[in-house]
Amino acid sequence: MMHTQAERIAQVSSAVIHGWHSNLILKCRDTLYVCGIIANPDLTDTFKHHGVFYRRNPDGIWSEVGVVPHAVYSMSVGPDGRFWAVAPNSFQEAQVYRMARPLDFGSFEEVYNGTCSYEGASVSPEGNFLMLYAESPQMAAFTPNAVRSAFYERETGAWHGSRMVTPEGRYGYEGIILRGRTAIAVLNSSIRDPEAVPTPPHYSWRHLRLARCDDLAAGQWQQRPFVMPRFGYTGLQDLMLGPDGNAYLLYLNQTGDTLEEAQSAPMVQYLARIHPDLSTEVFTTGMKPSPAKLLCDRRGRWFMVAELEPYYHLWQLDPDAGFRPVKEWELPGTEVLEGYICHTLRPERFGGEADGDTIHLMTARYLAGTELAELWHVYFDLPQD
Repeated sequence: MMHTQAERIAQVSSAVIHGWHSNLILKCRDTLYVCGIIANPDLTDTFKHHGVFYRRNPDGIWSEVGVVPHAVYSMSVGPDGRFWAVAPNSFQEAQVYRMARPLDFGSFEEVYNGTCSYEGASVSPEGNFLMLYAESPQMAAFTPNAVRSAFYERETGAWHGSRMVTPEGRYGYEGIILRGRTAIAVLNSSIRDPEAVPTPPHYSWRHLRLARCDDLAAGQWQQRPFVMPRFGYTGLQDLMLGPDGNAYLLYLNQTGDTLEEAQSAPMVQYLARIHPDLSTEVFTTGMKPSPAKLLCDRRGRWFMVAELEPYYHLWQLDPDAGFRPVKEWELPGTEVLEGYICHTLRPERFGGEADGDTIHLMTARYLAGTELAELWHVYFDLPQD
């Protein structure tokens, strides 16, 4: 067993955790920040609840430092200390807010609004920002839709837009790695398909596309269909930039040529190495825990942290053996982490700083019989041998 420390941050709305590709924890100028959602008891529309930011003080106590008008879906921070918050006001919108002044949580201003709250966002080391979002809320399977991009270039202060068609229907859960004017993205379908999912409301998350753009100011995207089962389920878990410069995608998949075959197929965890040209190498870890996050220490060793009830475990992965686990440690104290998504520091996608070989996890613990949850922060050091 490894030593972990757990901290209760605040009581918030149970709607606080959503989306494998989202982010609600950052480290900026050696200080941790977390974002939550405070419910308005007079409003049933969770989009109208407001986002709240918390800061971890040197004594380990978390304090509220600011709010934005709508529920924050994901946040990031530029090298100048100005936070970005994707906080849609409705299903048909995708507002983006940015601080006017660094670390001034009272200075958020709306700087962009997209057409659908299904979206993903990232910030680059240069301070550029990219949001991808569905063109239309239309979600019928195999009714062509499109993904729109909104790219902000810090150097020029200009916004650039582009569009890529998605034949299978709406995509809306995008993981992005942004560098300068270039981006690699993973697009996850968000469609309604009664044939593939007979049980209402027929939501199907099974298709994956990979996309790249070499000049976001020009907006010419290349796409590659990656996981396209006729029936089944694909659950994305994590996207990170590896020490070799390739992107790494962790996901679960259950696939079949018929509905019955898919339902009886085993759930398999895959790890895909995505090269800059969108070519891939795919490995199986031999496990299927969820939620899960990939980690690399300062020596380039690979790890995965994931829930294996009643608490999280840590595995060291061997990339020379297809990323199979070679060591395992239990993480007692992490049983407070109940959210189906667990956030960790991802500076290569969301800005801010890493914390060496100290790992931070943040998600919700739900309060039974209520619409409330607690935000919990857990941290531990990676093993050194």
